[in-house]
Amino acid sequence: GSVFQDIGSKMFLQQVPFFFILVTGSCFQSMGFMAQLVEERLYMKYETSEALYNEWVMALANFCVDVPVAILGASLQIIIAFKFSGFPAELFENLFGWTLLIFFVYDSLFSCVAAFAPDAQLAQLVATPMLTVFMLFNGFVVTKAGAPEWFKWIFAISPNFHTMQSMVTTVAEREGADANAIVGAFGYESGRETEALLVMIGSIVVFRVLQIIGLKFFNHIQR
Repeated sequence: GSVFQDIGSKMFLQQVPFFFILVTGSCFQSMGFMAQLVEERLYMKYETSEALYNEWVMALANFCVDVPVAILGASLQIIIAFKFSGFPAELFENLFGWTLLIFFVYDSLFSCVAAFAPDAQLAQLVATPMLTVFMLFNGFVVTKAGAPEWFKWIFAISPNFHTMQSMVTTVAEREGADANAIVGAFGYESGRETEALLVMIGSIVVFRVLQIIGLKFFNHIQR
Protein backbone atom coordinates (compact mmCIF):
# COMPACT_ATOMS: atom_id res chain seq x y z
CA GLY A 1 0.00 0.00 0.00
CA SER A 2 2.77 2.47 0.88
CA VAL A 3 4.25 2.08 -2.62
CA PHE A 4 1.19 3.89 -4.00
CA GLN A 5 0.83 6.37 -1.14
CA ASP A 6 -1.20 9.43 -2.22
CA ILE A 7 -1.40 8.16 -5.82
CA GLY A 8 -4.93 9.59 -5.96
CA SER A 9 -3.50 13.10 -6.17
CA LYS A 10 -1.15 12.30 -9.07
CA MET A 11 -1.73 12.44 -12.83
CA PHE A 12 -4.27 9.94 -14.12
CA LEU A 13 -1.70 8.07 -16.22
CA GLN A 14 0.34 7.49 -13.05
CA GLN A 15 -2.75 6.09 -11.31
CA VAL A 16 -3.43 3.31 -13.82
CA PRO A 17 -0.64 0.99 -12.50
CA PHE A 18 -2.32 1.19 -9.07
CA PHE A 19 -5.49 -0.34 -10.52
CA PHE A 20 -3.42 -3.01 -12.28
CA ILE A 21 -1.73 -4.03 -9.01
CA LEU A 22 -5.04 -3.97 -7.13
CA VAL A 23 -6.65 -6.31 -9.68
CA THR A 24 -3.61 -8.58 -9.98
CA GLY A 25 -3.32 -9.02 -6.22
CA SER A 26 -6.91 -10.26 -6.04
CA CYS A 27 -6.25 -12.76 -8.84
CA PHE A 28 -3.52 -14.52 -6.84
CA GLN A 29 -5.37 -14.54 -3.51
CA SER A 30 -6.89 -18.04 -3.87
CA MET A 31 -4.08 -19.70 -5.82
CA GLY A 32 -2.35 -20.82 -2.62
CA PHE A 33 -5.36 -22.96 -1.69
CA MET A 34 -5.09 -25.21 -4.76
CA ALA A 35 -2.76 -27.78 -3.16
CA GLN A 36 -5.07 -27.96 -0.15
CA LEU A 37 -8.10 -28.46 -2.41
CA VAL A 38 -6.40 -31.35 -4.23
CA GLU A 39 -5.51 -32.97 -0.90
CA GLU A 40 -9.04 -32.54 0.43
CA ARG A 41 -10.42 -34.03 -2.79
CA LEU A 42 -8.46 -37.23 -2.13
CA TYR A 43 -10.13 -37.67 1.26
CA MET A 44 -13.46 -36.77 -0.29
CA LYS A 45 -13.11 -39.53 -2.90
CA TYR A 46 -12.57 -42.14 -0.19
CA GLU A 47 -15.59 -40.91 1.74
CA THR A 48 -17.94 -40.56 -1.24
CA SER A 49 -16.95 -44.04 -2.40
CA GLU A 50 -18.49 -45.24 0.86
CA ALA A 51 -21.61 -43.15 0.10
CA LEU A 52 -21.10 -40.94 3.15
CA TYR A 53 -22.06 -37.77 1.22
CA ASN A 54 -22.23 -36.32 -2.30
CA GLU A 55 -19.50 -34.43 -4.16
CA TRP A 56 -21.39 -31.13 -4.14
CA VAL A 57 -21.05 -31.09 -0.33
CA MET A 58 -17.30 -30.61 -0.66
CA ALA A 59 -17.79 -27.74 -3.11
CA LEU A 60 -20.25 -26.16 -0.67
CA ALA A 61 -17.87 -26.67 2.27
CA ASN A 62 -15.03 -25.09 0.29
CA PHE A 63 -17.24 -22.12 -0.56
CA CYS A 64 -18.41 -21.67 3.05
CA VAL A 65 -15.07 -22.27 4.85
CA ASP A 66 -12.04 -21.59 2.64
CA VAL A 67 -13.55 -18.78 0.56
CA PRO A 68 -14.43 -16.52 3.53
CA VAL A 69 -10.84 -16.77 4.78
CA ALA A 70 -9.54 -15.76 1.36
CA ILE A 71 -12.17 -12.98 1.15
CA LEU A 72 -10.95 -11.59 4.46
CA GLY A 73 -7.38 -11.47 3.17
CA ALA A 74 -8.43 -9.91 -0.13
CA SER A 75 -10.64 -7.33 1.60
CA LEU A 76 -7.87 -6.25 3.97
CA GLN A 77 -5.48 -5.96 1.04
CA ILE A 78 -7.94 -3.75 -0.89
CA ILE A 79 -8.80 -1.57 2.11
CA ILE A 80 -5.16 -0.98 3.07
CA ALA A 81 -4.18 -0.13 -0.52
CA PHE A 82 -7.15 2.23 -0.86
CA LYS A 83 -6.36 4.01 2.41
CA PHE A 84 -2.79 4.64 1.29
CA SER A 85 -3.87 5.72 -2.20
CA GLY A 86 -5.60 8.93 -1.14
CA PHE A 87 -8.55 8.44 -3.51
CA PRO A 88 -11.82 10.07 -2.32
CA ALA A 89 -14.11 7.86 -0.24
CA GLU A 90 -16.88 7.87 -2.87
CA LEU A 91 -14.68 5.73 -5.16
CA PHE A 92 -14.24 3.00 -2.56
CA GLU A 93 -17.48 1.16 -3.32
CA ASN A 94 -16.63 0.93 -7.03
CA LEU A 95 -13.01 -0.18 -6.56
CA PHE A 96 -13.80 -2.59 -3.73
CA GLY A 97 -16.77 -4.15 -5.52
CA TRP A 98 -15.00 -4.86 -8.80
CA THR A 99 -11.82 -6.08 -7.12
CA LEU A 100 -13.79 -8.45 -4.91
CA LEU A 101 -15.78 -9.72 -7.90
CA ILE A 102 -12.63 -10.66 -9.79
CA PHE A 103 -11.45 -12.46 -6.66
CA PHE A 104 -14.59 -14.64 -6.87
CA VAL A 105 -13.91 -15.35 -10.56
CA TYR A 106 -10.40 -16.62 -9.92
CA ASP A 107 -11.38 -18.48 -6.76
CA SER A 108 -13.94 -20.35 -8.87
CA LEU A 109 -11.38 -20.94 -11.65
CA PHE A 110 -8.75 -22.35 -9.29
CA SER A 111 -11.33 -24.55 -7.54
CA CYS A 112 -12.42 -25.85 -10.95
CA VAL A 113 -8.86 -26.66 -12.04
CA ALA A 114 -8.14 -28.35 -8.68
CA ALA A 115 -11.21 -30.56 -9.17
CA PHE A 116 -9.95 -31.89 -12.53
CA ALA A 117 -6.15 -32.01 -12.05
CA PRO A 118 -4.76 -35.32 -10.76
CA ASP A 119 -2.26 -33.59 -8.47
CA ALA A 120 -1.34 -30.16 -7.09
CA GLN A 121 1.65 -29.69 -9.41
CA LEU A 122 -0.43 -30.20 -12.56
CA ALA A 123 -3.15 -27.96 -11.15
CA GLN A 124 -0.61 -25.13 -10.84
CA LEU A 125 0.71 -25.81 -14.35
CA VAL A 126 -2.79 -25.64 -15.85
CA ALA A 127 -3.94 -22.58 -13.89
CA THR A 128 -0.83 -20.45 -14.45
CA PRO A 129 -1.14 -20.04 -18.27
CA MET A 130 -4.83 -19.14 -17.94
CA LEU A 131 -4.02 -16.53 -15.32
CA THR A 132 -1.14 -15.19 -17.39
CA VAL A 133 -3.23 -14.75 -20.55
CA PHE A 134 -5.98 -12.85 -18.73
CA MET A 135 -3.40 -10.69 -16.94
CA LEU A 136 -1.78 -9.78 -20.26
CA PHE A 137 -5.09 -8.99 -21.98
CA ASN A 138 -6.29 -6.54 -19.35
CA GLY A 139 -6.21 -3.43 -21.54
CA PHE A 140 -3.16 -2.04 -19.74
CA VAL A 141 -0.35 -4.52 -20.48
CA VAL A 142 -1.82 -5.37 -23.90
CA THR A 143 -4.24 -2.66 -24.97
CA LYS A 144 -7.44 -3.40 -26.87
CA ALA A 145 -6.63 -0.60 -29.32
CA GLY A 146 -3.16 -1.95 -30.06
CA ALA A 147 -3.76 -5.71 -30.03
CA PRO A 148 -3.80 -7.69 -33.30
CA GLU A 149 -7.29 -8.37 -34.64
CA TRP A 150 -7.05 -12.14 -34.13
CA PHE A 151 -6.42 -11.63 -30.38
CA LYS A 152 -9.17 -9.11 -29.65
CA TRP A 153 -11.75 -11.79 -28.83
CA ILE A 154 -9.80 -12.52 -25.62
CA PHE A 155 -10.74 -9.11 -24.22
CA ALA A 156 -14.41 -10.07 -24.36
CA ILE A 157 -13.87 -12.99 -21.93
CA SER A 158 -11.02 -11.55 -19.85
CA PRO A 159 -12.22 -10.75 -16.30
CA ASN A 160 -9.11 -8.61 -15.82
CA PHE A 161 -10.06 -6.42 -18.78
CA HIS A 162 -13.64 -5.97 -17.61
CA THR A 163 -12.52 -5.13 -14.07
CA MET A 164 -9.86 -2.66 -15.21
CA GLN A 165 -12.27 -1.06 -17.68
CA SER A 166 -15.01 -0.58 -15.09
CA MET A 167 -12.63 0.88 -12.51
CA VAL A 168 -10.54 3.09 -14.80
CA THR A 169 -13.47 4.63 -16.66
CA THR A 170 -15.20 5.52 -13.38
CA VAL A 171 -12.10 7.32 -12.07
CA ALA A 172 -11.47 8.99 -15.44
CA GLU A 173 -14.92 10.59 -15.38
CA ARG A 174 -13.86 12.50 -12.27
CA GLU A 175 -10.48 13.50 -13.69
CA GLY A 176 -11.73 15.23 -16.84
CA ALA A 177 -11.04 15.31 -20.58
CA ASP A 178 -7.33 14.42 -20.43
CA ALA A 179 -8.07 11.27 -18.43
CA ASN A 180 -10.85 10.27 -20.83
CA ALA A 181 -8.43 10.64 -23.73
CA ILE A 182 -6.01 8.26 -22.00
CA VAL A 183 -8.84 5.81 -21.39
CA GLY A 184 -9.68 5.92 -25.10
CA ALA A 185 -6.05 5.24 -26.01
CA PHE A 186 -6.13 2.07 -23.90
CA GLY A 187 -9.34 1.00 -25.64
CA TYR A 188 -11.53 1.16 -22.54
CA GLU A 189 -15.17 2.20 -22.94
CA SER A 190 -17.46 3.62 -20.28
CA GLY A 191 -20.95 2.27 -19.65
CA ARG A 192 -19.99 -1.41 -20.12
CA GLU A 193 -20.60 -2.46 -16.51
CA THR A 194 -23.61 -4.65 -17.36
CA GLU A 195 -21.55 -6.60 -19.90
CA ALA A 196 -18.77 -6.96 -17.33
CA LEU A 197 -21.17 -8.30 -14.71
CA LEU A 198 -22.65 -10.83 -17.15
CA VAL A 199 -19.21 -12.11 -18.18
CA MET A 200 -17.84 -12.36 -14.65
CA ILE A 201 -20.91 -13.77 -12.90
CA GLY A 202 -21.39 -16.16 -15.82
CA SER A 203 -17.76 -17.28 -15.43
CA ILE A 204 -18.28 -17.93 -11.72
CA VAL A 205 -21.36 -20.07 -12.38
CA VAL A 206 -19.65 -22.05 -15.18
CA PHE A 207 -16.51 -22.72 -13.13
CA ARG A 208 -18.51 -23.82 -10.09
CA VAL A 209 -20.63 -26.20 -12.17
CA LEU A 210 -17.49 -27.61 -13.79
CA GLN A 211 -15.93 -27.99 -10.34
CA ILE A 212 -18.78 -30.25 -9.23
CA ILE A 213 -18.53 -32.25 -12.48
CA GLY A 214 -14.78 -32.67 -11.97
CA LEU A 215 -15.25 -33.78 -8.37
CA LYS A 216 -17.92 -36.30 -9.34
CA PHE A 217 -16.58 -37.88 -12.53
CA PHE A 218 -12.77 -37.51 -12.44
CA ASN A 219 -9.86 -38.79 -10.34
CA HIS A 220 -11.64 -41.81 -8.91
CA ILE A 221 -9.89 -43.92 -6.29
CA GLN A 222 -8.27 -47.04 -7.79
CA ARG A 223 -9.02 -50.05 -5.61
